[in-house]
Amino acid sequence: MKLSVFYNHIVKASEQSGLPLEAVLDKVHACGIEAVELDLQEALAGAEALKQRLDSAGIAVASMYAFCDFGNDPAPEPGYRFIDTAAYFGAGKVLVIPGFLAEAASLEDRNQALKGMASALTAVCGYAEHKGIRVTMEDFDDIRAPFSSAGELLWFLEQVPKLSITFDTGNFIYRGEDELEAFAKLKHRIIHVHCKDRLLEDSGGELKLSTAGIPLYPSPVGAGCIRIAEILHLLKAEGYDDTLAIEHFDATDQLAYMEQSAAWLRARLE
Repeated sequence: MKLSVFYNHIVKASEQSGLPLEAVLDKVHACGIEAVELDLQEALAGAEALKQRLDSAGIAVASMYAFCDFGNDPAPEPGYRFIDTAAYFGAGKVLVIPGFLAEAASLEDRNQALKGMASALTAVCGYAEHKGIRVTMEDFDDIRAPFSSAGELLWFLEQVPKLSITFDTGNFIYRGEDELEAFAKLKHRIIHVHCKDRLLEDSGGELKLSTAGIPLYPSPVGAGCIRIAEILHLLKAEGYDDTLAIEHFDATDQLAYMEQSAAWLRARLE
């Protein structure tokens, strides 16, 4: 397995430490991190310069992600443009966040939005296949996301046969779901993994409350309450040999978190 990290964390580490982006990229690469997870909006803000910067650092793009609004507008063209950008960066996978629903949405509106999301995703998966790119969804930690639980993701997998899963270890707790039980339900379609841990005590990072009111804070991978070591064991048993993406948005010291996370993961992969 290889390690990646969210490019956002590299940018934030540069801002927090005062180090140039290139210096942070070098430190990240020295930690054994070979690739990044890239936001579409980050990529569009100077694609050529960003690609050159990553290439110079020896850093690939493992996956790209984008926020779409297919529930309100199921036209797939924005998804096609996203796939084209991912192809430019050499990403073999993308993560689509297909849209959000208002908490007060009626059952009729909800069903219509879900139908639009599934329709657009089907078209985007077909387009991506011709580009050699695989499309995924994840368990997104937002009450407005109708794909924040394993059961909801299974519905999308049934509607969109070419869709795969990015398994985010630390998002199931948001809905009070056990991450190991979720893994058992989704393992047959997992092609990418976000290694996100959670601290239950204030770490200085931004607080996120679960739907049950449990306080969740950013954590270096391996330092929190999520059973990531067990998930790694299960991944190996399933023959998974792809990317483990380090994720800890809103951490107060992104560089230290990245270094600690990479060291913990490398120790368990040896």
